[in-house]
Amino acid sequence: MVKYDADVIIVGAGPAGSLAAYELATRGVRVLILEKALFPRYKVCGGGLTHKIIREIPFDVSEVIETVIRTVQFSSGFKHVYSRTSDVPLMYCTMRSKFDQFLLGKAINAGAEARLLHKVAEVREEKDSIHVITKERMFVSALVIGADGPSSIVARSAGLRRHIKQGLAWEAEITADAENLKKYSDTVFLDWGSFPGGYGWVFPKSDHFSVGVGGPANLSKQMIPYYRKFLNYLRAELQYPISSIQHPASSIQHPALGKGPRSWPIPVRIKKGAFHEGRILVAGDAAGLTDSLTGEGIYYAVRSGKLAAEACLRYMQGQAGALKTYSGNVNDELMTELLEGNKIMHIFNTVPSKIHFFVRDNDRAWRAFGKVLRGERSYKDVKTGFGKWKMFWNLAAFISGWFEKIKTWRYRKKND
Repeated sequence: MVKYDADVIIVGAGPAGSLAAYELATRGVRVLILEKALFPRYKVCGGGLTHKIIREIPFDVSEVIETVIRTVQFSSGFKHVYSRTSDVPLMYCTMRSKFDQFLLGKAINAGAEARLLHKVAEVREEKDSIHVITKERMFVSALVIGADGPSSIVARSAGLRRHIKQGLAWEAEITADAENLKKYSDTVFLDWGSFPGGYGWVFPKSDHFSVGVGGPANLSKQMIPYYRKFLNYLRAELQYPISSIQHPASSIQHPALGKGPRSWPIPVRIKKGAFHEGRILVAGDAAGLTDSLTGEGIYYAVRSGKLAAEACLRYMQGQAGALKTYSGNVNDELMTELLEGNKIMHIFNTVPSKIHFFVRDNDRAWRAFGKVLRGERSYKDVKTGFGKWKMFWNLAAFISGWFEKIKTWRYRKKND
């Protein structure tokens, strides 16, 4: 008889892994989390928490919320700046170092075991067990959930790294004085349309701003020049109160990370398919569950982590097809929404300035934007706003996708 180190091994202690561990541990399952980093650790992320994320987390997260967002300030290619304000909160901001540490703590308190600084090198499925191999030793379990991020070893080992389109983000934490931090504490700034598929953001935190840029990985050469222009624009034109780039990890004492903006891959799944192979499941960034329109992945990490935990529970209860059902649920619930977001992205990237002014001049468009942001409406609801023209939605998205490719090719040819 095989001796297991845990019923379920979860690789990765981000939101997907920690929520999966919490759900399983609270139901009495023996869970072992293997995490390559030492927590808390810095993570490139704007740290925006939507209402949809908070509703999905089964405990209060208010202690790690730093700011409440009611206003969005928009610019289009550093021009035509305007602000829109909501009567109710649009989202909340956190630091991922604090948020992820908080979620991991909840999983541990629920009974999960966590081993930090354990980097997984390979995962092998055997007849009655799964072997998870690290530098330190081999761990054995009945099931494995891969929640180990964009470069997932688990997904690669299981042959689940499929249909992934890479994006890229750069971000740094930037200091400001207390008076101006308070002034902008409820405002997110977004620039879009500066280059095909690219965008910049400023998210206010309790004692600094998170300033970043993102876009397609095939335009990575343009991102640092865009980042510099973005900072200069914020300082000179908008008189944004940013002063200097602080050490990205100064508050969590990881001096080896260095100063200045840091990059992070954004994996975007562009087709439905399998999210499990045998008794191995993948969730969150490891599964490519990221919104191509916004770069947001926390909700999809939390939700897929919970779905993976539920599938593991049903499997251990002897329900045939439980793991196959997981792939079906991810496709039906999460991928359907993400693929609709991908269609919106194609249309937006084809005519970003028109949509910029549409949100400025149309109250209905702004309200819809806010409802999607809060999770009150889904992406698949967007086409209903086009009335009788919604029958052409898929065609418009398809054509826009081709125009987007042409714009990107021309931009690369001009700027490479």
